[in-house]
Amino acid sequence: MFDPNKAPATLPELAHRTFTKFVERPYLGQKNKQTKQYEYVTYGAIAMRIRHLAGAFLELDLERGTRVAILAENGPSWAIIDLAAQMCGLIVVPLYSTLPSNQVQVILADCGAAAVFTSDEKQGAKIEAIIGELPELKHRWSFSDIPTLEEKGAAFLNATPGLYESTWPAAMADDVATIIYTSGTTGTPKGVMLTHRNFISNAEGIVKLAPHLSEEDIFLSFLPLAHVYERLAGHILPLRLGASVAYCESIFTVDKNLGEAKPTMMTCVPRLYESTREKLMNANGVPKEKRDTYFAAIALAIKAGKVKGQLPGAPRLSIIEKIKFFIYDRVVYSRIREGFGGRMKHFISGGAPMSDELGALFLGVGLEILEGYGLTETSPVIAVNVPGGPRLGTVGPPLPGVEVKIASDGEILTRGNSVMKGYWNKPEETAQAIDEQGWFHTGDIGVLQDGWLKITDRKKDLIILGNGKNVAPQPIEIRLQESRYIAQAVLVGDSQKSVSALIVPNFPALHEWAKEQSLTEPDDEALIKNAKTVALFKAEVEAQTGNLADFEKVRKFALLPEALSAQKGELTPTLKVKRKVVAEKYGSLLGGG
Repeated sequence: MFDPNKAPATLPELAHRTFTKFVERPYLGQKNKQTKQYEYVTYGAIAMRIRHLAGAFLELDLERGTRVAILAENGPSWAIIDLAAQMCGLIVVPLYSTLPSNQVQVILADCGAAAVFTSDEKQGAKIEAIIGELPELKHRWSFSDIPTLEEKGAAFLNATPGLYESTWPAAMADDVATIIYTSGTTGTPKGVMLTHRNFISNAEGIVKLAPHLSEEDIFLSFLPLAHVYERLAGHILPLRLGASVAYCESIFTVDKNLGEAKPTMMTCVPRLYESTREKLMNANGVPKEKRDTYFAAIALAIKAGKVKGQLPGAPRLSIIEKIKFFIYDRVVYSRIREGFGGRMKHFISGGAPMSDELGALFLGVGLEILEGYGLTETSPVIAVNVPGGPRLGTVGPPLPGVEVKIASDGEILTRGNSVMKGYWNKPEETAQAIDEQGWFHTGDIGVLQDGWLKITDRKKDLIILGNGKNVAPQPIEIRLQESRYIAQAVLVGDSQKSVSALIVPNFPALHEWAKEQSLTEPDDEALIKNAKTVALFKAEVEAQTGNLADFEKVRKFALLPEALSAQKGELTPTLKVKRKVVAEKYGSLLGGG
């Protein structure tokens, strides 16, 4: 029974509270293509649409626990479908819009989806191609069908008074709210069952950690809602707060939409922060006569950011440097902040490790990145840095309500209400992941320092050299990417004599260097083969890794002519490297072990 005096136990309770409390507050926003301005629909109006769509589900007699898939990009319709399904006790199965039809088929067949929503003809064609192989899939709708469904749902609820009001409170905390399929960077997709309790505990933990967040905040959403990271931080959390959500037009318009929506919060992954740093380091738009001053300002920002980020051993600023910092803040850093909308409270970084240099740069210019850590199986947040006091090199303390301990082999274990119910139809894999004491085995290696968690590497990613030495690749890759000439780096070396690296150059910086060297190669492929270019990267690799243990040093490297991408199957949809794919594709460029 719903009790408004108690904390919400389910997503329907959470939604109902917010819809009731913030009726006139702006909720879901999109850019108007005519006015070029973001326009928002209120919580009250969205609540009515959710009610009507839920009515359509009820008219179709979709039973509690029925799986409903969403194959679509981010937007208000995605959020409305998800919440309408939750109100009816349906289980939402989100799918990345970038998935090919054969992978969509595997997931829909495994979960036994009875219905699927697609955003447009392109996504609908994927379902059309596989519908003959999915006998359980009874309902197919496009986003364009939603208004008609809402009309039918409204009429049905008018004819059945009280049905909706008696349906949504029936959800229980341990009911499955969603099945999110994850294979990460390796393996076959597994359906992670997350309950209402999982999501609620994670959202409430964040609110306790950051009590200054409120209904006045605006979240910019562009990471796929099919991923648990954005689902929690860019969908459920703003709903909990009564805040607004502005949807990016696409991943390619993030820079522009930041300036237009002027958000206060945004979740992101390190690769996109790295892309921003590359633009700053390339001094795009800075007149040549002002570049020395600009680069001095950037260098001082990094130094100041290391102090602010409590990085061990970071030297304090001198009096002269503090004066320069004050001046740079007015003439350089303020303009950088304005490029992000001018109102940003925090960036949240997750999904992959972030370098200390990257975090320091953002902190130094007045843009706080809070690095966190989690997995799909943990709803997702396990730990996150504290607003106003982040520690570079760590992912922060465990979220309130989350337990963390380090196993004897260094693996991070976690326990609490945010740990998944299990893998869909995979009891053996569930038992392997969650032990008898309820500890979830993350597969990541780390240490706890004064209660703050530091990630060393993925257990599965450790490189085992031919001499038996173990090498953690991610810290070395992060070091390499601190070079202004290196955009991406992937280490390989299993069963080899030494570690090697596959490197994607930061081509804008490389082109500028090539111009200074009077190189006139016809294209990037020719440029990376030039002896001078190879010598440049040899020096960069040695400079970034010179103080590593001898067995960790990169002995060989190969330059790749274009960036790794999700479209080519080299990255996951959240831009994590698929190491096996990359090694198989490009390993031959390195020659023998």
